[in-house]
This record gives sequence, structure tokens and C-alpha cells, in this order.
Amino acid sequence: MNISIRLTVVLLGLANLPAQALEQSQEQALRQAQATSLNCQPPSTAPATNASQDLFDQYSWQLFIAMNWPAQAGQRGDPDCSKQPGDPGYTVWQTYKTVEETFLPLGADPGPWNTPQLAKSLGIINIAALKNSSQVNAVDQAVGGWLIDQAGNPTYYDISANETSYNYIVANQFYNADVVSRANNINFPYGVIEVKSSWRILTTNDNASRYLTMLARVATFDDQGQRTGVTEAYLGLVGLHVITKVNGYPQWIWSTFEQIDNVAPKTMVNGVWVDQPAAGTAYSYFNPSAPAATLNQSPCDWQTQGAHLVCVPKPGTTFQTPNPLNRFTPIAEITNEVNARYRSDPDLQRSVLKYYQLITTQRPLMPDNPSNPLGQPTPALSANVTMESYIQPNSSCMNCHSMATPVKSPYKSDYSYLFKFANAPVGNTIKDEE
Repeated sequence: MNISIRLTVVLLGLANLPAQALEQSQEQALRQAQATSLNCQPPSTAPATNASQDLFDQYSWQLFIAMNWPAQAGQRGDPDCSKQPGDPGYTVWQTYKTVEETFLPLGADPGPWNTPQLAKSLGIINIAALKNSSQVNAVDQAVGGWLIDQAGNPTYYDISANETSYNYIVANQFYNADVVSRANNINFPYGVIEVKSSWRILTTNDNASRYLTMLARVATFDDQGQRTGVTEAYLGLVGLHVITKVNGYPQWIWSTFEQIDNVAPKTMVNGVWVDQPAAGTAYSYFNPSAPAATLNQSPCDWQTQGAHLVCVPKPGTTFQTPNPLNRFTPIAEITNEVNARYRSDPDLQRSVLKYYQLITTQRPLMPDNPSNPLGQPTPALSANVTMESYIQPNSSCMNCHSMATPVKSPYKSDYSYLFKFANAPVGNTIKDEE
């Protein structure tokens, strides 16, 4: 149904209400109309700083839908608006340039944006136990952190960015670690989008129709988490961080989504939040039989070996031992309401997007307050269980990324960890891992 017709019908039915009730009903109707409109283009503006959480959550969903629109053939990062969500092919964000395509060996120029897309290859495993800690900036490299799903397979990660980000990096030669480490004025333009995605290997026990999927080459590991080679695997998307630098928000806007079967939902029982697994659902990271003391616990005994901090499996565990998780902070009621409206949209029923949910939208409440450069992150906490698995109680995307710097640099990098992947022209740069 045409969105303008639908909204007009709703408003005509409200004509005889008292003025205050009419105003409230019009606002509610507008929100419902916005929440069911699909657009192949991302929102051109963000809500006002004093807007309610549900408007920011709608912004996140509109961005999520546009970025998961089928991509235009031969034009990276652009949607094919003649198609619909659920049509075959890579999505828009899957055609963004990855860190491997942007930060080449020896700090080489990666060339123009619209180069042919390479086969997907994922080798990054999570450093969830260290993220948001001072140790991230205190060591040169953290090796071997991981998140193992209930099937005994590792979770893989990919990091990419859009053309606006890529062009800024190339124009300033920030793909070169020697250049970017000396830059004291990194300031991305508005319109930049960065994406971090998390993936798990789908097995014959999984219902692949509930996932955004892809074939990719992935790193393989021994039982101690040391790399042994590569193999091809069929992957399902389990998490997506999307950060956007939008006009009026120099601290960026932070949206995080998950596949709905990651962990059990929570419900309030006698004033206490408890996990409430659905009967018959095999969760990717939640085990209802796991003792509470084992939930959300890092698998690592971190040991310093030379210049590196190395994850050694805790006694009695290996790289194949599942790491049971649950959600520490329940999804807000208003966010769940927005999720329900979008996931039930008739135009999304052909798409796997109906099996994903927004966890939260974090943004600065006061982006222009000189006495608070961070802008007061709102809500204060933001955690994706597949990315901030072991630090959920104090996880804040904005707090973490406000500490981002290039490799071996004292200068901030405008909330972006991309430059940790930069290489130097001579020799190998030791990279911090996010």
C-alpha cells in the first residue's frame, strides 16, 4: 500500500478527536508509517539530538534495510533499486572495501574505489576479552582471542567501509602506516559508514533460511587456537555493527544488529530479568544447561610472549570448547516495539532481514557540548553479544572508539579503528587488533 495513502487514511479517521489527542495520534501514525516504509537509499539526515529513542531506532532500521538492499552489478556500494530485499546477490555493504582491500602490504596505494570484487576471505577472530580495556592500547598485538559457538566452531569477523571513507583514506595516503601514524588531524567527512560483521559456520543442523549467508574462505585453527590453514565454509551472519558519521553528530551514530537466534530473549520475573529460551530453538551461543558462572566468560588465559599478548586456552578447554553467552542488558522495550514493526513489514517477508533485530542505537545526547567531548553516550551501554561477548556489563561503542588511534600513534583517529590495519612501506607494521 502506498505510504502516503495509508497515512492519509489514518489521519482522516482522527479528524474529530480533541486537539491534544489528535496531535498525539498524528505523531503515532507518522511513526508507524515511517516504520513500514522501505527505501533502497539510506536516510539523508539523522533525528534531532533531542528526539526519542524510537526515532533513532527507526533511523537504524532504515539504514539497515538500505545497506542490505541488493547491490548494483559492477558498481560497488550502490543499491539496485529495481530489486527488493531478499533478491539474490551481494548486499550493498557486502560490496564495500574491506580492510584487506584498503590496507595493502607495504603500504601500497589500493587504487580506485570501483575495482572488481574479490572472493570473500575471513581470517579475523574476535578479541572480545580485550576490547574496551586499557590493554588494547598497551600492547602491539593481541593474538588468538575467540568466540566459539555451540557447534564448536569459531566466529569470524570482517571489517569494511563505504566509498566516502575509502576516498578520504586514499586522498590522504592514510593507507600508509608511516603517514597515518604522524597525522594529528584525522577527521572523516560526513557520510562515512563503517561496518563490522560477525559470521558463524552453518552446519546441517542449522536453518540457513534464517540467515544472510555467503560462501567464503576462512582460517582454520588447531585446538590451541593457532592457525593451520584455510578452508571454504558456508557462513551465516550473526552480528552487524554499523557506524555512521552524520551531519550534526561528530561522535557518530552507532547501530548494532544481531540474528534473533544468537541467545535467548529475556523476560521480567518477580522484578528480575531472566533468560527465557523458546521451546525447540537451538541457539547459536546460548546453552540453557550452562551454569550461570560460566556465561560470558573469556576463554583465555592471557600470557605475554615477547611483544605479544597471547590467548592460551583455560585449563580443561580447547579452541573447540563452546563459549556460552547470554545477554547482560535486555533489549529496551521501545526498541523491541520498533523491531516488531519492521520485522513484520509485509515487504520484508521475502527477506532474511525479518530474522534480525536491532539491539540498540547509541548516539551523543549533547554532541556540541565543549565540556563533554564524548557528547554523553545515550544509552550509556551498547553491546552485541557476538562482538562484546565478555565485556557486556560496561560495553560502550562510543567510549571504546573514542580511544582509537593509528598504530603506534599518540593521536586520535576520529572514532575509527581502521588504521590499526595499515602497513608500512618497509618491513611489517605490528598491528593492534580491535
